[in-house]
Parts: sequence; structure tokens; C-alpha cells
Amino acid sequence: MYFRSAFCLLAIAAFAALTPAVAGERQPNELGKIPILTYHKISDEDSEYTRKRENFAADLLQLKKLGFSPVTLAELRSGKITTPRGKIPVLITFDDSSESQFKYEDNGKLTPGCGVEIMARFQQANPEYPLRGVFFVLPKAQYPNNFFGQTDKIGVKLRYLTENGFEIGSHTLWHANLKKYRNKIEEQLGLATAEIQKYLKGYAVYAFALPYGIFPPKADEPRLRAGKYKGKAYRHDMIFDYSNGLSFSVYDKKFDTYRIRRLHGNEKSMHKLFKQVREKPEIFFVSDGNADTVTVRKAEAGNVRLRAGQKLITY
Repeated sequence: MYFRSAFCLLAIAAFAALTPAVAGERQPNELGKIPILTYHKISDEDSEYTRKRENFAADLLQLKKLGFSPVTLAELRSGKITTPRGKIPVLITFDDSSESQFKYEDNGKLTPGCGVEIMARFQQANPEYPLRGVFFVLPKAQYPNNFFGQTDKIGVKLRYLTENGFEIGSHTLWHANLKKYRNKIEEQLGLATAEIQKYLKGYAVYAFALPYGIFPPKADEPRLRAGKYKGKAYRHDMIFDYSNGLSFSVYDKKFDTYRIRRLHGNEKSMHKLFKQVREKPEIFFVSDGNADTVTVRKAEAGNVRLRAGQKLITY
């Protein structure tokens, strides 16, 4: 009897230790870091730029279990984070518009094992956990990266994504290293936006992910933000690099909208992320559940940059 009672007490204590992570009761900390994940190919194996199908599905489950909540690009842009109280916002991004990310069968159904199908299946099983993400696309890359490979289904795919809570961003026309092709910056960016808008009329392409994470020379960086090529204009309010680090909070004065950090969505980086949130949860952004307030530790109040209409709360 004593053994059973002791075991029950231990079990209750263990559950209590997990409760903040599971039930969303972490102390708000809106100056903590935000993970922005970057996936490339979804395939049969794990490598630096490939995520095994089963492990991609496992990533989604772990994100949910460990208290991460998918956030939209639009929320990061506006600074109005709607993540539930106690949860950690995470932005899921996909580079290169590979066919492995999004493919249809001849019968019109999603191909089993492509990235979008895995997410759709996960969403069906977890309807209370809205999956969101950003696809940084390559309109004129070689197959299978040319707008997800199936050129007769480009419009259908882009509409599916935008109608299901996903967003579209630019990744240049064909994955150009803009340090090498600095003379083609306007061409690459203006035409990339125009190609997206050909299928999504009036769609605002305000986010850009640098191929290879490589910036052009400093003097050329303003050309990444806005420009025009043969009448095709573009404007990027957000530029993402590929530095394999956690992003600063959007409320942190150190947050640079033109140099937003992202993490590799591969085995090594995902393992590290999940270990960090278990062992060092204090480093992460934890939402207070109110998009109109920013809650931080009193000692860090001087590092906060508020957006219009927001109120600072300290503890």
C-alpha cells in the first residue's frame, strides 16, 4: 500500500512538472527568441536540406506537445501576435517550392507523403491546432522546383495554400545568388513577384528569403527592399536570412526586419530546438495571450519596441 501511494505521489509530481509546457502556463516573456523553421525537400531521408517524411510529421507533433503555436507571417509583420497565453510562437517556412513539398495525383488528390499532404493529415487529426506557414517560391527554377514542379497546376496549388492559411513569399526567380548576380537584383525580384501575382491577382508579396542566405554588398541591400524591372515593381517589408539561429522577438529593439534569422529544418537543428525548450524554456518568447499588450521582465523593459496602440506590462 505504501509503495502504491508513494508511486502515485511521484506520478502526480511528475505530471505537475510537465503541466506548464503541456497546459500553456509558462510565465509570459515577450522578449524571448522565436524559432523560424526552414524546410526544403520532404523525402525518404534526412540530410542538411532534406527532412524525412516520418520525421517531418514527428516534428509537427513535437511542436504541438512542447507548447509551440504556429504564427502567421502577417502577425510578425504587424507585431500583433495572437499566440495563446503561455505558448511559444513558431513560424514554419519552406524554401525552393519543390514538388516534394506539394504534389497532386492524377485523380486530383494530394500525393501521400508530400509536405502539404502530411500537414493536411496532421490538421485533420489535430483540428484545434491550426497549421500555418510560408512558402518561398521559385517561379522559373528548373524542375522540380519550378512552382512545385507541376506547371499545369500552379494556380490551383497557390490558391489551395492561400485558402488554407498559408502565405507566399519570394525566393527570387530561379534561386539566384544575389551577391554574384547583383546586376540582376531588380530583374530577379520584380519578375518573381509578377509571376506570383499572375496566379494570385493583387496578392501582396511583402516577404523575401535570400537564396543561400547570402546578401549582396551592403550598398546593394536597399535594392532588396524595393525596386522595379520593366514596370514590374516589388516591395519587401521582411527579408529572411539563413543564419541557423533563433530570431529576436518582434518587440526587441535588436529585431531587424531586413535580417530575420531562421533555423534549418533538419535533424540536427530540430533535435537542438526540442532540447532547448525542455532545458532552457526561459530563452523563448512566451505569449501573454493579448496582441495589444507586451509583457516582459521589469529589468528588460528598456529593450522593448512597442507597435502602435500597444501597452507595456512588466513583472
